[in-house]
Amino acid sequence: MKIRQLTIMAAILLVAVTDAWAQVGLKLKAERDKYLKYEPIQMSLLVRNYSGNTLLFGEVGDTQGRLLFDIVSRSGKPVRSLSPKANPIAGMVFAPGESKVLSITLNSLYDLQNDDYYTITAYVEHKRMAKGFKSNTINFEVRDGIIITKRTIGLPTEADNQLIKNVTASLIRFNEGNHSEIYCLRIEDESAVYGTFRLGPYIIGGQPQLDADGTSAIHVLVQVSSRLYSYAVYSLIKGRAVQRMQRYYIPDNGTPQISRSTGYLKILYARPAVEGVDYQVQK
Repeated sequence: MKIRQLTIMAAILLVAVTDAWAQVGLKLKAERDKYLKYEPIQMSLLVRNYSGNTLLFGEVGDTQGRLLFDIVSRSGKPVRSLSPKANPIAGMVFAPGESKVLSITLNSLYDLQNDDYYTITAYVEHKRMAKGFKSNTINFEVRDGIIITKRTIGLPTEADNQLIKNVTASLIRFNEGNHSEIYCLRIEDESAVYGTFRLGPYIIGGQPQLDADGTSAIHVLVQVSSRLYSYAVYSLIKGRAVQRMQRYYIPDNGTPQISRSTGYLKILYARPAVEGVDYQVQK
């Protein structure tokens, strides 16, 4: 990459003195105030072009431009970048007056695996602008939860003589703040976390259930309200854990449960819930 590599400190020195004269407007927003350790930390950045010119964020000549983040922990220690050359705004074109929202998974770019409080500010610089510009500063927290139950699952191999690899699926109870607790699923092995998913609220007496089928797909049943249960299936696909299916059930002559009594997994004592009748999907 030919673009001049500015450090965060250099970018700070180039920040415009007042937003009233900013040629680029930035507004940073976190999806949440508190994140479970290893779950995607999603941020959105609104970028507005007030320069009166078309801005192309390329890598050569007068198109050179970068988006940087300054992230520090509560102790004031800067957070390490996992991809120093990464440029989330690369290749984007902003017409005069145009606004775009960038969606950024922050922990794919920065080391945010430690339980801590963090402060983050975004910075934009461009070869055609004499100054850099910064966003608002926001705070967020990363914490781990309490493992309720976990299960070791063997993965299918391509050949009968291959070593069988295992992953661990853990159901986690997580305090997300404001007196609210939720259940989460984490799928990992000794070397990597393949996926972390929010399942539903913690409900007293509503014990979540976890099982795996013959293809090593992970099945989870969680009570999400007084008479509504979420049933979801997760699989490892190309090194990532993904949700393959989600359905909702309501009780029918008992408490819904995952059963393998027939040789395969199914939900007993429940019937499929009807959207718009038994539950509403929030848009």
